[in-house]
Amino acid sequence: MEFDAVVIGHVAIDVNVLPWGVIENVLGGAPTYAGLMLAALRKNVGIVSKVGADFPDKFPPLYRKLDLDTEGILVTGEHTTTFENIYDEAGYRKQVCKYVAKKISPDDIPRAYHDAQSFYVSPIAGEITADVLKSIKRKTNTVMLDPQGLLRRIDREGKVEIGPREDLDDFLRHVDIVKIGRDEAKALEGDVGGILEDLRRMGPKIAILTQGEKGCAMLSEEGFNKIKSLRVEARDLTGAGDVFGAAFLARYIDTRDAVKSAKFAAVAAGLKIRYRGPTGFPSEKEILSAIG
Repeated sequence: MEFDAVVIGHVAIDVNVLPWGVIENVLGGAPTYAGLMLAALRKNVGIVSKVGADFPDKFPPLYRKLDLDTEGILVTGEHTTTFENIYDEAGYRKQVCKYVAKKISPDDIPRAYHDAQSFYVSPIAGEITADVLKSIKRKTNTVMLDPQGLLRRIDREGKVEIGPREDLDDFLRHVDIVKIGRDEAKALEGDVGGILEDLRRMGPKIAILTQGEKGCAMLSEEGFNKIKSLRVEARDLTGAGDVFGAAFLARYIDTRDAVKSAKFAAVAAGLKIRYRGPTGFPSEKEILSAIG
């Protein structure tokens, strides 16, 4: 099988505390949200992740049933990465990390994935090193990074805080596209334009900052652009960043048009957050219809 995209990052078991209630034992992480978004867009998708012995047996078959290749999911150690995500009415999140699974290394990437057309890398708890990105980057592929988990600091009580990282350029030099969220932007200095310029200076051709209901800002070879979000009644914002990232990557490898890809991604994320948990991923037809 030729893979259109490979998603790298920890699968998470989430407890989501929302203004309207609590959802426990929900599959999370980029393999879930980015993986399922890519599958909804009819891409052939592989997953690279590490989970613990506590990972429920029912989940890998669920991924396979939804057309995700699971050769790269490895069971090592006792615990799967587990987060409690606490959201306020505006969608801002506080996190507590209960457990962190083992790190992902270049050797964990199945040989069948090496020639994938693209990679979406989205660590959630510092589980990758720059060597992972270096090992997957080819002149012929596209690598997109969401560095959220590289900017997180987890204390002994599991409290998660966002902070700067001095070696971020070691990661970004192997990346074509970088996408950060509004929480991660707080760890970087400057206004929106300055942050995007700094990120792009480290290596990526495209730098994106997602801003929730305010849409996103993007700096690319096509210049600076602001993209509006889709106005919807949001029921669950968990995974919205990875849905955006996956939809952008899928559209970009097809069109090589950054602006149209960002509009496509913004609408995809808006359509998804109308549904609770890892459900409601829109099809290409639904997204294009909403764009109009």
